[in-house]
Amino acid sequence: MSSFAPLRKAASNFVRTAPRSFVSRRSTSSQVTSSTRRIDQRLIIGAGVAISVPTYLYLTRARLDYQPDTVPDKVNSDIPDQVRSTQGGGKGQVAKVSSKDVLDKKDSDEFWVVINGDVYNVTEFLDEHPGGREIIESNRSKDVSYIFNPRHPSDQLNAENLPPSVKHLGVLEISSEEEKEELQLKISKSELDEQDLLQKRREEFDEKGLGQIINMRDFEKHAEELCSKVAWGYYASAADDEITKETNNTDYKKIRFRPRVLRPVKEVDSSTKILGYDSTIPLWISPAAMAKLGHPDGEVNLTKGAAATGIIQCISSFASCSVEEIAAARTNNQPLFFQLYVNSKRHLAKEVISKINRLGFNAILLTVDAPVGGKRERDIRVKGEFEAPKSDAYDKQGDTKGVAEAIFSAVDPDLNWKDLKWIREQTDLPIIIKGVQTVEDAVQAYKYGADGVVLSNHGGRQLDTSSTGISTLLEIRKHAPFLLRPEKFSIFVDGGIWRGTDVVKALCLGAEAVGVGRGFLFAQTVGGVDGAIHAVKIFESEIQLAMRLLGANKLSDLRPSMVDVVEN
Repeated sequence: MSSFAPLRKAASNFVRTAPRSFVSRRSTSSQVTSSTRRIDQRLIIGAGVAISVPTYLYLTRARLDYQPDTVPDKVNSDIPDQVRSTQGGGKGQVAKVSSKDVLDKKDSDEFWVVINGDVYNVTEFLDEHPGGREIIESNRSKDVSYIFNPRHPSDQLNAENLPPSVKHLGVLEISSEEEKEELQLKISKSELDEQDLLQKRREEFDEKGLGQIINMRDFEKHAEELCSKVAWGYYASAADDEITKETNNTDYKKIRFRPRVLRPVKEVDSSTKILGYDSTIPLWISPAAMAKLGHPDGEVNLTKGAAATGIIQCISSFASCSVEEIAAARTNNQPLFFQLYVNSKRHLAKEVISKINRLGFNAILLTVDAPVGGKRERDIRVKGEFEAPKSDAYDKQGDTKGVAEAIFSAVDPDLNWKDLKWIREQTDLPIIIKGVQTVEDAVQAYKYGADGVVLSNHGGRQLDTSSTGISTLLEIRKHAPFLLRPEKFSIFVDGGIWRGTDVVKALCLGAEAVGVGRGFLFAQTVGGVDGAIHAVKIFESEIQLAMRLLGANKLSDLRPSMVDVVEN
């Protein structure tokens, strides 16, 4: 077996499993005490999004062999001549497959690939792959770990989680250096140059640390500098001309405060309850997908950050960490919400809800504003590594998909209000309708028995020029005020919230709490767990300062009379 060698050999190096921008990162993140929950393996065999073929990307996270918040030297090192497979689960000897056998399949009717030292036959999976068959066809008989790892769960390749159409053949055994070279993906010079640049920027940022971050926009600025083009294209993308993304925030600027004075404000309390669960501030981490594109620990950073600061995290259906990993990372009694996209195949959707029930999640946010993915042009332009090399064959089959388009392919576009009853039959958890953009639909949600709504336009990533969450809240105040804080019905807002003053404005107008998604993606990209904690502290400080200056000691003191809406 060859030794691991440092990856500094330009394009001739073997497949890397993470961007080099992470190599020098040694996180100083605070370790959050957690009690790891044992998951009964019998309960997850054959169930959940990870093993459902049409929802292949629902649990996308990198398969990196490291302890939380650390990255080992071998992440960016050469693959050894033989890698011990985890497929056998420690039972008996695993079959070996020679590199020659893999390469011989290039011109056959079968499609084999190598992932993290294991060989797979994916022939039957080609037409089921949500990212399109082209990316598999164009990389047949190659080690595709570099493409696969940042988008799939680390347990995706465990025997109990493999889609039935993917066949594990055995452990790769390198026959010669020439064959080893031939298995390698060809990484472009531009990508290598980008990774060198990201490495340099990471080192420069780490010298100064999080002390240079004083507001949430600072996180956004530095995240763009530290992200690959692929990651930033997905994170920052919005629909069409990105008008709604912009107005999500500018609409808050049209709301002016009417501060009350000569009130004792030395002591303020920004704590609240969200769906009955304690939170130190009236804000939760909104679901946002693919966090591992920004940091190798992904959504687990946010889980730990939420635990350390006493707020609630909502997990995306498209999270790049598995729900099992996230559930295991939380502390005792830490509440977690789950964002549900309903699969077009109801038995698969039922499996997902069943898993969420078993893992002890505390609420479901049913996302309804994305029956299909919006036209997100930044994402389309980069297309992630889903883009295949051009050829006549691929051109005839159509272009490959961007990150967003690929992950929406299994969502049911025909979901309707009557389906809410079916979802209710699958769970006893509170069901919040996420993505409501009109007063009419807020009333419908109330009539159909939902426990609440999130006024949201998906961060401006769906229908451009649609209503903002805060404008819909104003609409509800005017036309359906009975919805505001009645018993057993909650109204939340997300989208465009960058300041503590934005949070306070939403609460003055009747929202119970708000969600922040992109901001926390950027925070964990920049600083991992510590970044998430720092973001919460920024919001907490700004919320409490706004309360003092507005004349409110506690959240229940916030009133509509404390704000005014400026038309122009």
